[in-house]
Amino acid sequence: MRRMILTGFALGLGILLTVGPAAAAEKKAKQDQLNGTVRLMNKDKSTITVRKGNIERQIVYNADTKFVLGTANNNKPSSVDELKEGWYVHCFGTFDGNKLAAKSCRFRETQGTTER
Repeated sequence: MRRMILTGFALGLGILLTVGPAAAAEKKAKQDQLNGTVRLMNKDKSTITVRKGNIERQIVYNADTKFVLGTANNNKPSSVDELKEGWYVHCFGTFDGNKLAAKSCRFRETQGTTER
């Protein structure tokens, strides 16, 4: 009986040690995000400067960045050419220093939504 309990305990401990690093890797895979009002757009450098409060940050995009116009629940494929200064943008990607290397961006005229 004692041997079965120790075997069960060792097996459970082994499983926890195996799953632990995998769960940590999943948490690291979470994308960074940055949102705010578009202040400046530089299409030559493929950057968008956004302002949130008093802080300005930069978003870097490339040909692989997906752009959509609308909200999370109601959007349509778009391009960076439709994005305008003063509009609200929400981008996902990974930070490279202070800049967000965007994988996808969603934008609309204002931050608030009236669509339901």
